[in-house]
Amino acid sequence: MRGLNRRSASVVFVALLGFAQGAASQNQTAADRACVIVFGHGRNFEPGQDEQNGAWDRLNLRFNQEVVKTMELAGQRSVALVLKSSATDLPRNLGLLLAEAAENGCTQVLETSLFGDEKTQTLKARLRLYPILGVKGPRLANADLRIGDPLYTHERDFEFTRRVLERLNPATLGQTMAQESIVQLLQGGRAAP
Repeated sequence: MRGLNRRSASVVFVALLGFAQGAASQNQTAADRACVIVFGHGRNFEPGQDEQNGAWDRLNLRFNQEVVKTMELAGQRSVALVLKSSATDLPRNLGLLLAEAAENGCTQVLETSLFGDEKTQTLKARLRLYPILGVKGPRLANADLRIGDPLYTHERDFEFTRRVLERLNPATLGQTMAQESIVQLLQGGRAAP
């Protein structure tokens, strides 16, 4: 009886060791995969309008979170970076974005935008994918990084009215638009054959 227990324990130990090695291998593979920075930025900033600015920030955050969640469920390693509408220093914002990309080994940026366009009186929801490039071409280790031309854009326009804003569900919209775009996003903007 004792020999059987030792043998069973040995078999269980070997099985657990194999499982742990397989899990470590899967985690290493996930960590080694290039990531996408899912970058959101509140727009429509109005100085002194804290409540309004906060509302735009919350809409953009929820929209961005659902896009990240959808990307991760599809197997894409994603890093969220969401700035408030009051972050109006564009060179600083770009620096933060590129620093985050370099730190995480990201090769693309997926911009999530939800904003009101006063000129066209539309509420725009947009996903736009960009490559992250080195100064002299594709990204190289320790190279200065820059954002390339858009690879893919998916946009929806709504009437820019109080009623539409009140009824807008940014989480559902983010999830839906990401699901509609997932094939192109996972293929780096290339259309499926």
